[in-house]
Amino acid sequence: MKKLVLTMVMAVFALGVNAQDDAISKYFSKYSSDDSFMHINFSGKMFQMISKLEMDTPEEQKLMEESLGKIKRVQVLGKERDADGRALYAEAIKLVEGKGFEELMSVRDEDKDIRFLIKESNNKINELFMVMGGDNEFGLLSIVGDGIDLNALYKLSKKIGMQGFEELEFLDQRKGN
Repeated sequence: MKKLVLTMVMAVFALGVNAQDDAISKYFSKYSSDDSFMHINFSGKMFQMISKLEMDTPEEQKLMEESLGKIKRVQVLGKERDADGRALYAEAIKLVEGKGFEELMSVRDEDKDIRFLIKESNNKINELFMVMGGDNEFGLLSIVGDGIDLNALYKLSKKIGMQGFEELEFLDQRKGN
């Protein structure tokens, strides 16, 4: 009987995760065919391959393996010209409301709003969702993985010049690095 209840609970959890993934995937699909949007989709296999590249120092090698090797998917959607960024922002936020995401931080900078949301399981981040909307621009980032290390991801973004993670600078300061 306990096994049956546990199996049912796990099935419900899996359906909830798939429903959330489907909502985000549908959102990306809705706009990815629109030529006015920039759309990027990276599979987990690509990150596994990149994480195996030889780096200059053992610290960099460890950073690559710990941050990239656990990523299953990264999707990016953006629009800079003729964008109703506020409406797109509101639509994206509605996707994740009530889906188990917790706000990590929010920033209002001049004419745009930025929110970082995470989904955790067993104190490990399984998804990072960043959405930015302004008067004339919009950006969305979804990173799905097993135990995403935000500090490692931030350091990696600095190292390779990846934009969008500047707001996570507090992680570097918090750990005294």
